[in-house]
Amino acid sequence: MEGRRPDDSTCVLTYDVEPDPAPIQVSSGPTVKQATLRITVTNHQQRAVHLEAARFSFPVGSGPEELSSNPGSADPVTDDEDQNKFWRFELDQEAPGTAVLTPRRSATLPPGGQLEMALAHIEINTAVGTSKLTIEERIKNAEEPHGEEWPLAKVPAGFTTGDFRPERILVRSGIPAELIWRGDSRPGATYTMLHDGPPVDVTNVRYWKSPPLHRNTAFALVVRVPEGDATAEHAMTTMVTVARPHLVVNDLTVNGPTTLTHVSTDLDLGDAPELTYTAETDGLLVGYVRADQDVPDTEDPAPTLTVTVAPDGGTGRATSVQSRQAERAPGDPGSRLIAVVPQGSSVAVARAGTTPSTHRLAWLPFGTGELKEVAQS
Repeated sequence: MEGRRPDDSTCVLTYDVEPDPAPIQVSSGPTVKQATLRITVTNHQQRAVHLEAARFSFPVGSGPEELSSNPGSADPVTDDEDQNKFWRFELDQEAPGTAVLTPRRSATLPPGGQLEMALAHIEINTAVGTSKLTIEERIKNAEEPHGEEWPLAKVPAGFTTGDFRPERILVRSGIPAELIWRGDSRPGATYTMLHDGPPVDVTNVRYWKSPPLHRNTAFALVVRVPEGDATAEHAMTTMVTVARPHLVVNDLTVNGPTTLTHVSTDLDLGDAPELTYTAETDGLLVGYVRADQDVPDTEDPAPTLTVTVAPDGGTGRATSVQSRQAERAPGDPGSRLIAVVPQGSSVAVARAGTTPSTHRLAWLPFGTGELKEVAQS
């Protein structure tokens, strides 16, 4: 889970800002809430960067857009002794709410180099809203400073949300992502899921299944908490990686015969004892069945998986396997089935047997097309 990065950064170096706690809670009555802003600076360039100064500023005041009424409470912290030999991080005494990172002598940040620091013990004001941390970067020989702004949500005292993550960080192509999180409920508070499709209101749930994914996908969960005329907006992000994703190709030129291959698709048989499909292209059906417990009595019906392929206008041909043993050698999934499916064929998949069993059936297309389920009348 990460915060949402600024969209309009002009900085040469990469800055990451993590508030602790996230989201920040406002002070309430005599109880003063504090927060720490953890800052990481990374050089992702292919060359060393001569950073003359980086300024980190938060608005000072008591309103919803200001962070603190006591900017002097901020404590600039760097724990790396080696870093402290080359870099200085301290408050700007002439600009309340500002800390400055500067090199000692002529220090540069090499490719892959990283600096870590924090503004600790910031006393938060009492107004719910969204403040910000402004970063101004000055690079040697650059005509203008670069910059970016990080939003800082300030939610009511006691309100918490977080742990936004996928159940699985890697899924097969065509499989949905399953996302979970925790979050308090409060009158007016909303939770919105942002992804490749239209925004989804997930205010009343803490679990969401995405549409099927075909490429690596980023998700953002945006939490909005209103109070009076102001709103605290806190965003959390995560990523799900797709194995063998669909490729997005622009301006493709093909100068000869080309064959497009497709990834396999698992068939979900659910609880139905039999389903019928139509093949839109040539392909293979590959699968297995495995008894969940031994079926030693030969008179008892063993778990059976049968695939009957009837070419368009032709006679059906059945391929059937059964399983009586639950114990298998390592890597052996069970009794295996392979059926050749010509384009236009009708395919009937049936299961039988009273013993609990596990099965899998996958469609491997040779061309462009699906194995489409035929609606039962």
